[in-house]
Amino acid sequence: MRKTVRITACSTLALAAAFVLPLACADSGSTSPVNSSGSGSMVVRLTDAPFSSDSVRNVNIFVVRVDARQSDADSATTDRDLSDDSLSMGGWKTVASPNAAFDLLSLQNGVSQTLGQTTLAAGTYSGFRLVIDPTRSSVTLKDGTVLTGTSNPSVTFPSAARSGIKIVLSQPVQIVSGTTTNLLVDFDVNNSFVQRGNSIEKNGLLFKPVIHATITNTALTNATIKFINATESTLNLLQNGSSLTGASNLAFGQSSACTSVAAATPALSVVTAGSTTPLPGFTTTLAAGNSFDIVAFPNATGGVSFATFGNAFTPTAGDAGLRIFNATTVPTGFDVYVTAVGAPLGTAAVTNVVSANGSSFVSVPAGTSEIRLTSTGGSTVLVDLSSQAFTAGQNATLIIAPPASGSLSPRAFLVTGC
Repeated sequence: MRKTVRITACSTLALAAAFVLPLACADSGSTSPVNSSGSGSMVVRLTDAPFSSDSVRNVNIFVVRVDARQSDADSATTDRDLSDDSLSMGGWKTVASPNAAFDLLSLQNGVSQTLGQTTLAAGTYSGFRLVIDPTRSSVTLKDGTVLTGTSNPSVTFPSAARSGIKIVLSQPVQIVSGTTTNLLVDFDVNNSFVQRGNSIEKNGLLFKPVIHATITNTALTNATIKFINATESTLNLLQNGSSLTGASNLAFGQSSACTSVAAATPALSVVTAGSTTPLPGFTTTLAAGNSFDIVAFPNATGGVSFATFGNAFTPTAGDAGLRIFNATTVPTGFDVYVTAVGAPLGTAAVTNVVSANGSSFVSVPAGTSEIRLTSTGGSTVLVDLSSQAFTAGQNATLIIAPPASGSLSPRAFLVTGC
């Protein structure tokens, strides 16, 4: 007789739905720490596993609300300060207020019920409670008999109009700014109702609630990727053999949508459009909570190589971030100049980016700029990209690509980061 409540959360707590905020990027070589600022989302849903009793048709629990607080709370503490006016006395914040009865036996075999939604400040939350109204809760037997706190036979609920039940967490809930956390609350009905005497029909039930919860936050398990094609072939990025949304039929100079994948087991492969054979040499290492660019580019042997870059960089206030990747096979490097449109070259923003390598990020002015490329140490402009827009606080990567067929001049295109 297990019932399950699912709660999803970001840096916001929600009982029915989740608020998703922009996901911050972390360094590509490390997992991102829990952000102590901002807010995220939490969603709470209710579900149930099969009930073992053959005598019971419905278990209706009236859920007033779900509360959370940063410090842990024992069973006695969760049953105090239950009035709306005294919530803050115990450091509680309401994260859902369904004020409705739920038949736990209808929430089985993967079925869940959303209870509500709200926003929580980023941080760690160790105390959760389910507040029910015993006077509006009941158990209905298969013969139609309804057991309440005052019927005969009865369900022995707590005598108060409201009861706070501790939710035992598998681990503290980390609310990460800009992400969604799922809290699956398992209302263990089978162990929460104890038969009194020889039978339920004659002696009723005793309510001894047992509620556990497990937590999943994709910010702590997933990475965000963008796939960039700098080859002449049309490519598809696959996950478990199927094309990812927004990552199909990518021609030269195109990039995929930003996609969240499991960092430890992304199960990614790259194929040429129209083929099911993965291109060789594609491997990538991702870190949970981070954002990455994956670049496909031609190599000197005529095949396709791949490079993965983390997007962690915070530009100077008011500026944008720019990184250069050299996807050509030319033996000399490139200098890159970022200036106002029509201005002299001045000093290079990035120097000597060599084949199959990327630069570090640099800060560049937000707004419209002109990007020009020269050979390392040279003054002859090889590529001129005018009117390139940079957004303050946003990172971008400039891909220097091999010449088009019949040309000797390299090409370049700009890709915004996730």
